[in-house]
Amino acid sequence: MKKTYAFLILISSFTSFSQTQTEMNQQAYDEFNKSDKKLNEVYSKIKSIYKTDTLFLQKLKSSQLAWIQFRDAELEMKFPPYTNKNYGSIHPICRAQFLQELTEKRIKTLQNWVAGTEEGDACNGSIKIIEQIDPRYMGKATIEENGSIWLTGNMKRDHRIFGYKHKDLHSEKMILLSIFTNEVENNPFNCKYGAYYDTSGMDNINLKYISTEDNFIKVAILKNKEKLDEVYMLKKWFEFENK
Repeated sequence: MKKTYAFLILISSFTSFSQTQTEMNQQAYDEFNKSDKKLNEVYSKIKSIYKTDTLFLQKLKSSQLAWIQFRDAELEMKFPPYTNKNYGSIHPICRAQFLQELTEKRIKTLQNWVAGTEEGDACNGSIKIIEQIDPRYMGKATIEENGSIWLTGNMKRDHRIFGYKHKDLHSEKMILLSIFTNEVENNPFNCKYGAYYDTSGMDNINLKYISTEDNFIKVAILKNKEKLDEVYMLKKWFEFENK
């Protein structure tokens, strides 16, 4: 009786482990599929933004097909199908994580065509300058009647709003609001007042509209209601409430 009971416990434990491993495998592939879906969304968005640039679209398609081949070849290089080696039950997770890593790198590359570049970039190639990006794909910030500025991140609309020290796109970048992770994490542009996804996570910092000057708006940077500085932001990224 004791042997039978022990055997049942062993079978139960094995089944539980198998289910857990299966769930872990599925979770890993779910994460990869999310990245793959995001990549397809970025790719489609680029096709819409650059729909009149037929030569670029041809090269984009060729590049994407080549990247898929590269991705698959990288996977085979990382995990060759040895006949005399078993990678173990965790192997599906390893494959999914590696695929996700490659996909996220590709997304980061393609996002350059969505975000646009600043005027004067001599190496922009086929990437449009920010002013040429269709407003339909732009996530705009709202200026309330009292001058307060707020922006909520929207994955279907992109935003990349710098606050410049002067009314000049080549002047020092003082603050950034961006939908792109690689532009926010670790503040790669070294903005004095930080880089944020939207106004909800700005560490007690608030933005307030002062005036419109040519293609810019002048904005006050406030912390605990005290003004830290004034910056200039391109007015194309803003809309007034109730207008």
